[in-house]
Amino acid sequence: MRKSLLFSVALLIALTSFSSGAQETNVRELSLEESIAIGLENNLDLKQAAYNLSLRETEYQEAKINNLLRTSIIALKNAELNFKKGQNAFEEKKKQLALEEITNRYFEILKYERKVQIEKISVKQSKENLEMVKNKFSLGDASELEVMQAEVGLSQAQLGLTRAENGLILARMNLSYVLGLPLDLPVKLTDSFSLETLEITLEESIQKAMDNRYEIIEAGDSLEFAKLKLSLKQNQYTSEIEQKKAEIELKKEEVNLEQLMEMIPLEITGSLFALKEKETNAHITKKQAEEKEESYRIAQAQYKAGLITTADLLDSQIKLTQANVNALEALFNANLARRQFIKALGGELEKTQEKSS
Repeated sequence: MRKSLLFSVALLIALTSFSSGAQETNVRELSLEESIAIGLENNLDLKQAAYNLSLRETEYQEAKINNLLRTSIIALKNAELNFKKGQNAFEEKKKQLALEEITNRYFEILKYERKVQIEKISVKQSKENLEMVKNKFSLGDASELEVMQAEVGLSQAQLGLTRAENGLILARMNLSYVLGLPLDLPVKLTDSFSLETLEITLEESIQKAMDNRYEIIEAGDSLEFAKLKLSLKQNQYTSEIEQKKAEIELKKEEVNLEQLMEMIPLEITGSLFALKEKETNAHITKKQAEEKEESYRIAQAQYKAGLITTADLLDSQIKLTQANVNALEALFNANLARRQFIKALGGELEKTQEKSS
């Protein structure tokens, strides 16, 4: 009987170990680079863009065949222009996925992982504070109200932890969705985010955007197409109304290109300023969190010495937690702004222009 019981216990332990081992092996480790590669292969929105591109290409091929039967330069060029627009839209969607959607979802998980850690520390501190207040209460140095205040502080800290844990679950599901993976797939991220500054001037930024932004390329193609249509309609067989329409279309495309040439530098300037502000704010909030950490350490010592009230101690602990959350949010926002700025330039920067700090 004893041997049978020992065997059953050993079997249960073995099965439990196997089960936990299997769960660990099912966890998908993902770097940011791997996540981007998976997303570019599986993302449903990108697949829709690919189908649209295939449709534009098919229409272009159809236009070339029709042009052999009945020559129509305008119809052929129009189909070619639409195909180019489809290519640009597809490439732009890839950039949006890589530089914004996937990266944002990846960083969001990292943010909530850190937030969970912050809130766990807050819960631990709240428990320690409650114990200190209870000890003082038992000695007659604290009131029942102060005990209640400490208990409320602990409940609030526990609620903050629950919210952070829920946010982490949703963040993981959001990443899985954008990558085209099962929503319940356990993932472990291998990269982290930190504060990185871009070594690039405003003039360099504007020039890079003017060289790489697809809108300018499209506007230039549309302008050339409008010129072609006007030149083909300037003959005695085309009505004045048709010629007038072609002239208006040309002027419209000229204005559109001119507008882009002015709008993009304005956009880049605002985007760079916003990025620098967020980088500065990340530095400031980090220092503020360090200051609140020291303030809380002092408050604990003062409370133990009877120099401050329970409310002062709890307030100091709440301010510390909030400062840590603010620093985390500022770091997260600076990283998002950085990616958005790079996308606004039309693509990735050279690694030499990225500097960790």
